[in-house]
Amino acid sequence: MENSFKNFLSNITLTSDQQEDAQTKYTGVCEKLYKFYYGEGAYDSSKKYLFGSYKTKTNVRPFTEEQDIDVLFKIPEDTFKKYDGYKSNGQCALLQEIKDVLKEKYTTTDKIKAWGKVVLVQFAENHHNVELLPALEKEDGTFLIPNSENGGSWDYFDPRMEIDKFNESNKATSGLTRDLAKMLKAWAHNTPSMSYKSCERMDDIIAFLDANYASGANNIGYDKIVFDFFDYMRSRCNDCIKSYIDKAFNRAQKALEYNDNDKPMEASEEWIKIFGEEFPKTKENSKRENQGVYIQQNPSRPWFGSTKKNRIG
Repeated sequence: MENSFKNFLSNITLTSDQQEDAQTKYTGVCEKLYKFYYGEGAYDSSKKYLFGSYKTKTNVRPFTEEQDIDVLFKIPEDTFKKYDGYKSNGQCALLQEIKDVLKEKYTTTDKIKAWGKVVLVQFAENHHNVELLPALEKEDGTFLIPNSENGGSWDYFDPRMEIDKFNESNKATSGLTRDLAKMLKAWAHNTPSMSYKSCERMDDIIAFLDANYASGANNIGYDKIVFDFFDYMRSRCNDCIKSYIDKAFNRAQKALEYNDNDKPMEASEEWIKIFGEEFPKTKENSKRENQGVYIQQNPSRPWFGSTKKNRIG
């Protein structure tokens, strides 16, 4: 079954064209804002900071409506002071200004929306959307970001802490953290009624691997690792996702049993129920797959309180 998991990972990994599209989209957005806030000089890419799944390279295909590129744009201190000096909700005014600036460039873009703490630039279907977070960088490398809800405020944000945490785990596990995150993101996309935030899922993945696979797969197949994750989560997840965890656990258990009984076709059907059609279906049970080892070499998330109901403009 390990070959099937290798192919599955390949199937959900972004193509080179998709990776290029992502870079084009977020670079275009940041270049436009740089020109407006910093003048006509050459674009300085250090004024943006990529975070989220496109920073950790845990993004997957096919695209979903909720799948955006998370990028932070560093505003000048004078801009921060200007909007901080507003008597009422300067944060809302800042987001509105950014929305209007981007509308000058993206005149044919489907939608540009502002709400909560972000500005969302929605492009055509099957292209990357950009969710932009304006921020003032502080001397310690953390940020202040606008929150337009409840009258307006500035929230503390430390994306580098999350990236460092991921990188440390991914290095220790020889890439298992990234691969498991991608597979479980595919599961989440195949389970649209489930509410399991990506950052919460990443925390659970890192905690699970630290407790069970701190040095990587070590000759354990990915089917067993995925099963172990669902087993680990059964007694740790909150009630709102427990039924989904239990269902995935039961299907993973059944898949392992089928594979142990020389029924890889039935096993693959159970994995497809978990992950979706990107998981390859085994055509026959005439012989088992090669079992060779495959080893791949709440201040930080302040925008979660935002809702997309309170839009600006």
